[in-house]
Amino acid sequence: MKLTWMLAALAGFAVLTGCDTPTPALLSLEPVATAQDKAPDTALVGTWAPPGDDSTLCVIRQGDQGGYQIVVLAGGSPVGFEAQLFRVGDVELLDVTPSDGNDFRIPGHAIARIWLTFGTLRWAFLDSGWLKQQAAVLATHDADGKMLLLSPTAAVRAFIAANGANDQAYGKVATWQKVQ
Repeated sequence: MKLTWMLAALAGFAVLTGCDTPTPALLSLEPVATAQDKAPDTALVGTWAPPGDDSTLCVIRQGDQGGYQIVVLAGGSPVGFEAQLFRVGDVELLDVTPSDGNDFRIPGHAIARIWLTFGTLRWAFLDSGWLKQQAAVLATHDADGKMLLLSPTAAVRAFIAANGANDQAYGKVATWQKVQ
């Protein structure tokens, strides 16, 4: 069975990731961040751009309930996301989902690991082939090369806690610079 409802969300993530970074191939049906994840990182708020790319901007604002609102401006229409920061040990991660209210789409939750240092944001989706192999302990569904995690939040959170800090867990790392 094809999960065609994921296509719009994945198209939005393609804009977020830029042309040379893959879209997330691992999405969770349930959020990974919880209501207890309220501690924001104020260094994340601002306007970011990939070096040498004048056509892409990512605006991150503080959102409701300790989360973030993200708008990516690249080419066509702006694409909006909501994100919630959570930490596993010393690792900072974002639970990112589309912000539109389209009733015909089930919003998938992509997990991105982030590194913030002196006006530089490095990030990568947790979605490597290695991580997908580790996900065999969870309930999953594969559709057109995408893996959807069907397990409840607590199980996915424990899985991320056990595997998310491993360098093998994430794909290509993108680097963006703060412009404001």
